[in-house]
Amino acid sequence: MRNRTIWSLLSLLLALPIHAQTSEWNKIHYDIQTSAIASAGKHAPFWLTSNRHGLSSLESNNANLSAGLFRAFDKKRGFTWAYGAEVAGAWNYTSPFYIQQLYADVKYGCWELSVGSKERWSEGKHRTLSGGGLTFAPNARPIPQVRLGINEYATAPWLFNEWVQVKGHLSYGRHTDDRFQRAHMANAPTGSRYVEDVLFHEKTAFLKIGNSSKAPLSAEVGLEMYSQFGGRVWEKRPEGDIIRYDLPHTYKEYIKALIPMAAGSDAPEMEQANVNGNILGSWHFALNYETGSWSIKAYYEHFYEDHSGLFGLDHHYNREGVREWITYLPWRDGLYGLEFTAPKNRIINTIVYEYLTSRDQSGPILQNPSGDMSGQAGGMDWYYIHTYYQSWQHWGMSICNPHTLSPLYNEEPTLTMPNQRLLSHHIGFDGQPTNTLHYRFMGSWSKHWGSLEDPLPTPLTQLSLMGELTYSPLKWRGWQFTGALALDRSLLIGNNFGGMITIRKIGKIKD
Repeated sequence: MRNRTIWSLLSLLLALPIHAQTSEWNKIHYDIQTSAIASAGKHAPFWLTSNRHGLSSLESNNANLSAGLFRAFDKKRGFTWAYGAEVAGAWNYTSPFYIQQLYADVKYGCWELSVGSKERWSEGKHRTLSGGGLTFAPNARPIPQVRLGINEYATAPWLFNEWVQVKGHLSYGRHTDDRFQRAHMANAPTGSRYVEDVLFHEKTAFLKIGNSSKAPLSAEVGLEMYSQFGGRVWEKRPEGDIIRYDLPHTYKEYIKALIPMAAGSDAPEMEQANVNGNILGSWHFALNYETGSWSIKAYYEHFYEDHSGLFGLDHHYNREGVREWITYLPWRDGLYGLEFTAPKNRIINTIVYEYLTSRDQSGPILQNPSGDMSGQAGGMDWYYIHTYYQSWQHWGMSICNPHTLSPLYNEEPTLTMPNQRLLSHHIGFDGQPTNTLHYRFMGSWSKHWGSLEDPLPTPLTQLSLMGELTYSPLKWRGWQFTGALALDRSLLIGNNFGGMITIRKIGKIKD
């Protein structure tokens, strides 16, 4: 046992990704993994790169080696604690070394406090088969934060006889990609911006009505809201100069992120006219039907950038100064999904289908009848884009569903996401034909129109497929050997074909 412990600790220093914290170990365990991708084409295939918590590379040939040490919650105790530490070394990545996860969690009853950088997943989506949520997907590296909330649905016994359950959380954090942005934007075109020391805020609230022990049908509704605020803006001027100006960063900005409101007089004029920082989020709706042997879930997620998307209603003032209300309902954009978990069999475990459309973006811009831009204006939401923060990204990867292509795919070294108007069809399914074999398939087709402000001359399509097979030998407990093949047929990211091999070892250190 002592030698195993020493070997694991040395691995943390010498090895340097695991893609998920496992929950099967209630005590301390280690997780060591190495992966390599070889491919032909402009980039590594889409589904060998996307939704891997940022531990991936667009380079056609790349590799990584990682090690992690984790302790999970003890589910039998009311008060319990957990931690995780994961380091990774990589070749042909945006950085040769990562501290991917480093966190400490405390749980009392249903309440959890988490401090640090931790891998997380989309709300209400299948972890390994979904394309990911519209506001948050496991596509970019974790953002370190302090987070307090109820992460799993909790029931108050005295409330409607346990038919109503709630969950939600509140957090503040900070982006960690300052050095990457400086290097990436060194040769950026005139007019480009990037922001260092970006602060991060997140809050969610979800309600579930139903009791699976008494009725198979339940319904869910929830709201996510995120914000980027504060920081130092660097802007490249036409004459070649690079200027810096600071965005407000006081305790007031933390309050304005919590309760969205306009920036103060010390902020740039654009921020004073709108809410402080870059605020975006999603509405969630779902219906679940669960029996003892199978289940089905239908869900819808609606993304919003401002009032027109959040409430479906906005206003402006006419020439006489009278307020006029404009409705944006029904919402035309969103992610529609269907998740089916089959009765136990050796062929199919779960099937997920998702349809995403973001073409409308609240329609063309609406403004004052006078024709100027003073006062309230609506429409033309331009998803995921912001004047100062550029886009909803971290380390060059989109924080949202990866079908909205990450800035690293841009031809020029910019941090914008110019292809937000799209529709996509996505399917994922998996199964376990034997006790030692597990497979997964991911396939998506998407069509892209660019943006409302800068549309593509001709819509471009993309087809991305991936098949993956994992072998877990019974005699070698904790070992996993995974092989995957993937391809892209795309005028956006190129025609790519390649494979990935992954070797993983999970083991106990202390019972």
